[in-house]
Amino acid sequence: MPDPNEQSKDQFCFELGQFAVEQPVEGKKKRTFTGIAYSGEPIVDHWYWERIIFDLDTIKIKGRIPALLEHRTSQRAGAINSHSVSHEEGLKIEGSLLSNEFGTQVAQDSDDGFPWQMSVRIEPSSTEEIAADQTVSVNGKTYQGPITVFRGGRIREVSFCALGADDNTNAVAASHSPKNFNQPEDTDVTELEKAQAEIAALKLKNTELETQNKQFSAAKREAEITALGKDLGKEFSAEDIAEMKTLDESTFAFSAKQLRQFSVTKPPEQKTPGTNPALAHLFSHQATGNQGGQQGQGGGQEHQFSAGAKAFAAQNKGA
Repeated sequence: MPDPNEQSKDQFCFELGQFAVEQPVEGKKKRTFTGIAYSGEPIVDHWYWERIIFDLDTIKIKGRIPALLEHRTSQRAGAINSHSVSHEEGLKIEGSLLSNEFGTQVAQDSDDGFPWQMSVRIEPSSTEEIAADQTVSVNGKTYQGPITVFRGGRIREVSFCALGADDNTNAVAASHSPKNFNQPEDTDVTELEKAQAEIAALKLKNTELETQNKQFSAAKREAEITALGKDLGKEFSAEDIAEMKTLDESTFAFSAKQLRQFSVTKPPEQKTPGTNPALAHLFSHQATGNQGGQQGQGGGQEHQFSAGAKAFAAQNKGA
């Protein structure tokens, strides 16, 4: 699994020049190296920036900065001990290699003639875009646009790289020349770096959208729980609320619907007071209106009892 602390190559990394590893000195344990980290001239062969220049007057190097192998924080090869900045020589650095496997690898390969390249990671405090019809004075010279100027650039680290992304890294002292697009290897590397940068940007955007969606869903569920409590006339406990928040959308919607339905109270059934249900079927009071045309005394209606009622009366006569 890749080291999450490793810094991948991005638009702020520049392969700029060579360096020299000093020969071992008797009685001196650490090997030292020197080089031109940046010459002060415009860079025209970077994969991300069309044409760029670093303002040497505002460049920053705070304390001792690390010297890494291939920009990986897990591969510490040394440290920068001192530096100097001038318009004539650019940014010069001097450092020492560690005695670990990475520092030893840089020293040994350099002794064997391997052409290590120097790369710097510089992060500007601001950038200035100069249009094609404008000029700008930087590092003691005047340049015609279009060009991007890094102001307040802070050098975060330098790295020893086995393969420079720019053609000019094989030259001495960071001389910058246009990229030779006839070399397919460099074009392939450039296209790969562009794709990696685009993928990283898309991953970051996707992470931001996922976070926003989770926040929206959480707020929506809290509003639904509050509305459900009002409909039921009930205040949920903290445990109930926590459990309801873990339900998926369909489960919560179904549960809320069922709770609302069962919360509707039905009116009690009305019963005739004083009536014995066991005897109610025995009596049938009919208002016949004197079916044979006869009326009882007083012209009222005659009440006739059913056969069942008569039988019940006969059995209970004299009781």
